[in-house]
Parts: sequence; C-alpha cells; structure tokens
Amino acid sequence: MALQLNSITFDHDPTQSATSALNIRRNKDFEVPIPEYDVTQPRAPTQQSAAYAIDATRGQAVIVRCVFQRAPADGPQWHVRATGGGVLGRLDPQAVTFTGAAVVVTVDMPLVHRRFAAVGRHLPVWHWEYRPSGSSSWQPLVATFHCIYLLQSVPAQPWTQTFADRHNPWTDLLDHSCVIADGTTQEMDAAIAHVKAINASYGLRYDIVSGAPRYGFVLTGDAFDLTDWIAFVLNGNPPGSPIFCQGTGEAYLDFEIVNCYDCAASLTLMGKSVGARLDYYFHEPFGFLNFVIPIGRGQCNNPFYGCTGNDPIRGVDDATRTRFGNHAYTKLAGQNNFDACMKQWLSWLSEIILSVIMFLLWLIILIVTFGTVNRFDLLARAQGWLVNLQQPAYEQITIDTNTPAEAAAAGGSPVVQVLDFRVT
Repeated sequence: MALQLNSITFDHDPTQSATSALNIRRNKDFEVPIPEYDVTQPRAPTQQSAAYAIDATRGQAVIVRCVFQRAPADGPQWHVRATGGGVLGRLDPQAVTFTGAAVVVTVDMPLVHRRFAAVGRHLPVWHWEYRPSGSSSWQPLVATFHCIYLLQSVPAQPWTQTFADRHNPWTDLLDHSCVIADGTTQEMDAAIAHVKAINASYGLRYDIVSGAPRYGFVLTGDAFDLTDWIAFVLNGNPPGSPIFCQGTGEAYLDFEIVNCYDCAASLTLMGKSVGARLDYYFHEPFGFLNFVIPIGRGQCNNPFYGCTGNDPIRGVDDATRTRFGNHAYTKLAGQNNFDACMKQWLSWLSEIILSVIMFLLWLIILIVTFGTVNRFDLLARAQGWLVNLQQPAYEQITIDTNTPAEAAAAGGSPVVQVLDFRVT
C-alpha cells in the first residue's frame, strides 16, 4: 500500500451550515453514517450522502475532511487531488504530510470549485490521484461515489439542525423534494413545483364523503405521518386495504384519498425541506365554493357528493349544496397563498384569455427588469394553479359569497399552525 484514502467527512462540524454539510438522516429510524465515506464500510452511493444549503455556503470556505493512511516504510510527503466531482467540483492538489512515525493524517480539502447554484439531487464521482513528493507522475488512488442534495437554505422548523435529532432533514424525503424542485433558485418556484407535484403527480383524490384526513395533522398539537406519506404516496406503495367507497364506482385505495389538511401539511414539509419558507394555515369558517377542481376530481362546487352521488356541480346559489366548514393551505414567508388541494376551474375561453393576459404581464415584467424578475407564478395561475395569491384574491377565486346565506357561511381568517411530524 502506497497511500490510502480512509474516509471523507462532509458533515465535519454539526454546529456549522456555512462551511460544513448539514445534519441529515435517512428517516425517523436510521441516521446517515458519518464519515459519509469509509473505506472499511463499503456502501452504495445513495448511502454516502450529504446536503448543503446554497444560501448558507455562498462565499464561504466549505471543506471536506479526509483521512489518509500510509505504510510505515513509505515517505512522509505526498500530494493528492481529485478530478470530476460534479457539483462538488474537482479538488486541487493538496499536500499530505505525515509527521514522524505517524501513519494516519487528517487533511481538510476545500471545495473551491463547487457549483452550488440550484436545488437538486446529484450523484457526483471523485477520481482521486496521488503522487509522492518529488514525483511529477500522478497515480490513481480510488474513485468515491456520493449523493449530494442541494437546498436553497437551511430547512426551517419543524426541521432542525440539532445534531442526531430525528427532525433532521430526511434523505427519504429529499430524494423526492429535491427532484421535484430541481433547478429552482427561488423559494417561490420551489413552492409552485411542489404544489403541482402533490396535486397532479401521485394519483391522489379528494375525500368526497367527509373531507377527512388520512395522515394525521389538522391543528397545532397533531403530528403528520410523514413515514406513511413517503411510503404510500411518494413511493407509490399504499396498503391494499381499506378501500374508499367500497363496492361503488368511486372505489379507490383509501390511503390515496386525501383532504386539504394532508395537502397543506405535506406541501409545508416538502417545501421546507428544500428551503422554501412555507407554513400551514387553518381557515375557519371557510364557506361555499366557487367552481374549483378538488385534487384528483373535476369541476365542483358541491364537494361532498358521496360515493354514489353524481352531483359535484349544483346551481351556484343552491343552498343545499355542501361547503367547506374549514380549509387548510399554506403561505410562503407569511405572505401569499399556495394551495395544493384544489385548482381554480376555468372554462376553455377563460383559460385562453387569462393565459394571454398573464403571459403579457410575465413578459413585461421580465423585460422591464432586464430578466432579473421572473414571475413564473403568473403563467401557473393562467392554468388555474392557486399559487402566490394574496389573501383577498385567493378568497375571491375560491369562496362564493354571492348571497347573504353564502356570505354568512364565510368570514373566517387564516391562522398559522405549528406543524410537526411523527418520529416514534
């Protein structure tokens, strides 16, 4: 053995998010091993994972901590480098000096060529090389494979950076949320990407019987079942029973039935995991609905029409139609609304007109700001997505207050809730 790379530690300082990787874990039961690369414990690349917050590391001296070993008879002075590295970048040549009889030494390698630009999940490879002091010939050492998650900022509560806490960001979730928000550089764009994914990518359907949750969170003090959400929804492995609306045309796997609480809680947790400052809001009373499209359903202003009902649409002033007694959705940084549970219903003509208007607004803003402001949300709203809406505009789109009875059923205000998820 001439020289050996024993380990690479990305999360070398659990108290730092500026110069070190973040504290993460696989899920509620398993941690990410540290050091993330260990020559004595071969692991798959996805198990040699690390996460970085783009905002926190910008302009900082980020390093990885490496341990090298030599044979006792070998010389004391070496140089090492690594090519490749993807978003981590190549590692410039670094001196590795063994003092006296030492056969192991720790060297900090700076990530000066990293490319931490946008949210994403990456599988970089470093090809390590070494040379003894006085030699000009580089020799292959080893190839190391890694899984790197790039987040916009350090995930906020209920995620935490307390070392070894079960609320450290889960890679089982980042495997999905980083892919959903891939390429985004602004939290609004990451939030919109998650709204679209939750609403349209997993075959979820609104509970047309009672609007009941399946994953446990409603108000402060409850806990969202994130483990089941990942397994049943994101990984697509729900249990075969129970069946929702058994024996009817609406029969469906029960854990693919959701309500607004499920959508808002999952949107908050997934968005926050990549650094978007989404929070869960509960609004009671909410009221009768204008024509909307509940998740997985069609045009509707009578949301609880039942397993055997066939009237999601009733007269706009029909006092017998059902309504939302309350509703949950999210706000970004305590400001505008993002709702993954439903979309605005638009006729084909309305959608064409709105698309033209929103496109022109988007283009004007882009030109006036010389491309520095991209109001991507305007294009999304032209398709009915309820994203980046101020409260009055959101309520105007979703709540029907046309008659005195309808107005009396509305009138509530959104209240932020403390979201948590199960770790036991």
